[in-house]
Amino acid sequence: MATRASQMEAVASSLEEETGGSARQRILDAALELMTEYGYNGMSLQNVADRVGLHKSTIFHYFKGKEELGQEAFYGVCDRLLTRVEPLLLDPEPEIEQIVALADEVMDQFAEDRWAARFLMRFLISHPGEAFEISNEPPGHPLTRLLVALGSWLDRARNRGVIRPIKVRQTLLNVMAVMLFYPAVAHEVEAIVGDDPWSEGAQRDRRRELHSFIVGALRPVDEPN
Repeated sequence: MATRASQMEAVASSLEEETGGSARQRILDAALELMTEYGYNGMSLQNVADRVGLHKSTIFHYFKGKEELGQEAFYGVCDRLLTRVEPLLLDPEPEIEQIVALADEVMDQFAEDRWAARFLMRFLISHPGEAFEISNEPPGHPLTRLLVALGSWLDRARNRGVIRPIKVRQTLLNVMAVMLFYPAVAHEVEAIVGDDPWSEGAQRDRRRELHSFIVGALRPVDEPN
């Protein structure tokens, strides 16, 4: 009689054939959700396997262990975001419309990848040892590249007079907070944002307010008469 383990492996093999290898992505998605809910230390490979509906041993077909799985899930979130916004930050002649377009891309990405904003928020406020530390990420990591690209854009825009004279590091954090907070907590504050913070109407209102907020915060201060 087949053991439960062999039955689960057979199911996993069948799933791979039917979905073209999507089990790996489902494992990554489950890891992301669990790290968002419980933190990196609270995620276990057994929890991931249970959520995906596969045997725990199946995970080792794709990942060496928990650390590699967690790192790759984290990398994927950052890389998907970077892919959408980096082209807007590389223009040597920045215009304020680019940061507005960036806000749109960030909104759209988090609307499609709704666990991502909550995960990044948890990551950024975690105590050392509870998540991966930014300082440990190599220069080529997409999160590092995103922060450097946005900081460089702000510096160029300030120097060209496109935006007001800012403190780049402080403004970088402020811009990140404005774009990240709403999608990270919207599911918890429905009394404020409405029953469906992801509805077309809610997103339209959010986009309008975000544009006004960013432009109002960054535009150059008028010279005194």
